[in-house]
Formats: sequence, structure tokens, C-alpha cells
Amino acid sequence: MQLVMPEHVPAFSKKKFIKKQNIDPRTFVILGDSETALAAIDGLRAGFSGKIIVIPSSPFGQFENTDILNRKFSPVSKNEVFMVEEDYLDRANVDVVKGEIKTVDLNNNRIVVKGVKDPIEFDKVLLAWGSYKKRLNKEYSNVFYLEDRHSHARCHNELLKAKTILVMGGTFEAYQTASSIRSYLDSVGYLDPQIVLIDPDMS
Repeated sequence: MQLVMPEHVPAFSKKKFIKKQNIDPRTFVILGDSETALAAIDGLRAGFSGKIIVIPSSPFGQFENTDILNRKFSPVSKNEVFMVEEDYLDRANVDVVKGEIKTVDLNNNRIVVKGVKDPIEFDKVLLAWGSYKKRLNKEYSNVFYLEDRHSHARCHNELLKAKTILVMGGTFEAYQTASSIRSYLDSVGYLDPQIVLIDPDMS
């Protein structure tokens, strides 16, 4: 039996053909660089030929696979972290505006980004920031947050020097992080560091 699967060709792979067609005059803005934002780009480019602007929330690139940060504490490569190719946004004909969002005016359909001279005008806006991560009220030199591959590299370097490692959180990711740290340290011969897991929400 021969099974033939239809080939799906995303609209952004036909970029040169889209330019020849009637361009949709609307502008869609996507706030964030999560998997939701990625799905939105794929979905829109399946039939939308207008302008798409992405304002990423991560200071280091876009569309990082943060799941691997909890599961692997040996050094991670760029290919392991990023969910899309480097030229993905260009092939999808997406404009990227990097900067801190100052205001989002839904009444006048405008977004003001720090460092960008003119406000960004839009017809539709999608919030795709992902889940909110708790942070301490103050910054400490020995406190780290697993947010991207750069912070992951800093954590890795500090783990090899620490005597006691405190993992804060009561979620599955926190338990997975503690387990992954133990496994990694054991694999490189660091058996002495103590790992403590604390749930700050427990009374």
C-alpha cells in the first residue's frame, strides 16, 4: 500500500509570489517571542499577506526553547535552544522591533517602544508573552533565573563552584531543575554540593 501525504507549503515560503498579489493593508503586531507567537506567525502567513511586526520580550534573540534549560545543565548549543532557523523571520516577511514597550494604546491602536522614534500603528495586536515568572524583590549577585541560554550559561558556571544550591519553586519545573542539577553534577564528579528545594508558597 502506498500512502501519499499532501505537502503543506507555508505562505511565507512563497514570499516572491505574495509580492505580486494584492497586499492586505492591515498591520498585525505580535507582542512576545513564545511558542504562541511562533504559532501565530505560522497561522497568519497561511493566508495573510499584510504586514506583521514582532516585538520580542527576550533580550537575547527570539523563540528560545526554554524547556531544555531545566532538563540539561551541561552547556547547550544555539541549535539546541532556538526553535526556528536564523532566517525564519526574514523568510516569513516579519519585521522585528526590539526595545522596551512603554505604552500600548488600544483606543488609538498605537504602541510606543523605547528607542523607537515613531509609534507603531496596528490594526490587530496579539499578546504572546507566555507565562509570568516570579522574581525576588531585590537583585542578588548569587541569584540566577533560567530565562534564556545566556542565563543558563551563567548558572552552569556557578554550579561548579557552589557548595549549596538552592532551587526555589514548587512547580514541576523546579523539581525537574533540581533533579537535572544533581544528575549533571554527579556525571562530572561533583558529588559534594548539597541541593535544597524550597517552595516559597508553602506556609
